[in-house]
Amino acid sequence: MEKKLIELSTNYELTSIHDRLLNLDKPLDLKIGFLGEFSSGKSTLINALLNQKVLPSMDKPTSKSVIEIVAKDNITDLEFYELYDNKKEPISAIEFSKIALEDGESKAMIYAPSNDFFQDGYMMIDTPGISSLDKSDIDITYGYLPFLDCAVICNHIQKGSLTQSIIDFLLKDEIRPIINNILFVITNSHSKSPVAQKKIKEEIINQLNTVNEKHTLGMENIDSKVILVSAFEAMEGKEGFSLDAIKNSFNENFMSKKILLQEERKSKELEKIAEQLLEALKFKKENGSLDMNSLKEKEEELNNTIITLEKEKSELIQSLQIIEAKIEKSIYTIFERYLPQLKRVKNQEQIKVLMNEIEEVLARSISEIISLYFEDILISNEHMIQFSEVEMTIQELLEQINMGKDIGMVILIEILTLGTAGLVGVFGFFLRSTSQMIMNQKGENNLKDTANFINQVNPLELIGDRIGSKLIEEQMVSKIELLSQKIAIDIKDELEVKIQKEIFKPLEDKLIQNKKLLNDLYREKSEKLEPSIEVNRRLDDDILELQLNLRD
Repeated sequence: MEKKLIELSTNYELTSIHDRLLNLDKPLDLKIGFLGEFSSGKSTLINALLNQKVLPSMDKPTSKSVIEIVAKDNITDLEFYELYDNKKEPISAIEFSKIALEDGESKAMIYAPSNDFFQDGYMMIDTPGISSLDKSDIDITYGYLPFLDCAVICNHIQKGSLTQSIIDFLLKDEIRPIINNILFVITNSHSKSPVAQKKIKEEIINQLNTVNEKHTLGMENIDSKVILVSAFEAMEGKEGFSLDAIKNSFNENFMSKKILLQEERKSKELEKIAEQLLEALKFKKENGSLDMNSLKEKEEELNNTIITLEKEKSELIQSLQIIEAKIEKSIYTIFERYLPQLKRVKNQEQIKVLMNEIEEVLARSISEIISLYFEDILISNEHMIQFSEVEMTIQELLEQINMGKDIGMVILIEILTLGTAGLVGVFGFFLRSTSQMIMNQKGENNLKDTANFINQVNPLELIGDRIGSKLIEEQMVSKIELLSQKIAIDIKDELEVKIQKEIFKPLEDKLIQNKKLLNDLYREKSEKLEPSIEVNRRLDDDILELQLNLRD
């Protein structure tokens, strides 16, 4: 298929597609994603596998950005880069730390010297941990999961067997392509006795076997894919601790399959390129019979469409200020209304009841604001009808909006602890990922109990003990005002990024490609290069062949 795509992109002078195909000849870095909940030991495990502390790892949530670590031959020291717009810029170790720990949309890459274990051609990806894996897949599924070749799911041994969120995650359709390339690592195993370690490992293996059989997942050799590890102790060289088990499992399940995994990765990329090429050839066929005047008219129409699209994008983005103001006011008003009750809470049961009530109110309010905003855009915008893709995408986004509870959870934790719960990492992640929540969160079953989440970060008993002395109304009002403003701004900014990248950029790329095809057709006709019957027949044959290949 690859040879045919190169031939077609050359024959029809589709330069951008041709360049993408040529890039596939370069060795593809195989991507291993490290997934897990808060403090599940992902960063510590990566550090241990690299045999040096590269990533921040603490007891509280740390990683806020996606960090890519790439093994490289012929280097002796770590190299740090910031990633943006498919480009990488060298940065210092200090600048890297800021990206890893501070709020923001940045992504970072590290080049690490390859070794016998972590070989050139592999990439480890550290993802932000959040309260449950069914929320972390919001960012991963729609951002990184389609590009992962393998995955390591970390589960802290104190949790015992796999949480329901991990089980639900394994059942997602997006996981199926790599379901047999997943390892399950039980971290911090030293905190349990050897007998307890063995029991927990057996429970997890039984869990996976049951799920595998019930849902026909196709996981093989499950026993060898569940590993006990104490990464920090092994990295420190403590007696009785090693990484041999996980390294052996890596070699067996990942490294030994390098060629096969690269072929699978290349096959996925070829399918995407084939779809783009097919669309271009169909456009060429539809317009090939037009005369020169009609082609000029079509080109002018296309230019006007591009101008109109740019105008609509600009107006849509500018009008996001409306959302920002309304969300800020809504969050502030809702929490101000509940201040008297917040001041009176005495125990964890009261906190749970009040949290759930506020979450429901906040979820409805924010979802309604965003939904009405987009609906008004579609109704009032007389030009938007030209862009059915925009309308369809917006409608899909509206169906997926369900993030009020997550925002409410963060604000509640901050208020109830007055910032003492060590939530810098938690809050930073939510601020970075609100748009993914807005666009991708689906279903009430994805929303876990807030009180359980807070209990992971700062025990509710401690929160209850502090309430009498800490919850001063002036402090609460000030914090609500600050958080309402910050979250509203972030939602607006993230929506802007989402609109730019996922709604308008694909449309713009398609229009630019079609404009080039029209120019080529006009040039051919102006040079008296009218396509022969044979040329038209070949175009039909090429379209048919591509369609058949994509169906197989």
